[in-house]
Amino acid sequence: MTSKKCFKCGERKDLSEFYTHKQMADGHLNKCKLCTQKDTKERADELVKDEVWHEQEKERQRQKYYRLGYKEKHKKTPEEAYKNTKKYRENHPEKHKAVMKAQRLTKKGLHNHHWSYKEENAKDIFHLNYADHAFIHRHLSYDDVNFCYISKSGELLDTREKHEKYIVDLLS
Repeated sequence: MTSKKCFKCGERKDLSEFYTHKQMADGHLNKCKLCTQKDTKERADELVKDEVWHEQEKERQRQKYYRLGYKEKHKKTPEEAYKNTKKYRENHPEKHKAVMKAQRLTKKGLHNHHWSYKEENAKDIFHLNYADHAFIHRHLSYDDVNFCYISKSGELLDTREKHEKYIVDLLS
């Protein structure tokens, strides 16, 4: 037997189109991979809407991360970290210079956020808490040519005013 009929979509398909399942008589699930994936996605989309389930799932994943020792598995050696830092500084010397110039401007508990890495703007920074800073950087791309950021919509944020408006809109 090299083919099988999916009970969900009713199509006859090759056995390679079905997941293996050792408890089934022929060793394969009775639902094809496409139908299984579709059902799984629908269920996941429905479950994510349930806030209680979502919080429980996040906690379960956190426990799994520590239980299986992933933290240590993903931890870089000091040599790797140094090599990565050195490579980053070589690729973006303007960023390193700006960070060093603004270092004394750091406020306790806050992060410095540069809107531009041009030398004349190196000390012109925003002070943000860690969560907001990380959130904002997920919505920005760096432009190596202009030494400033680009919004997700593709707008060049080349002035402090544009950048500040973008941050306010993101955080509100």
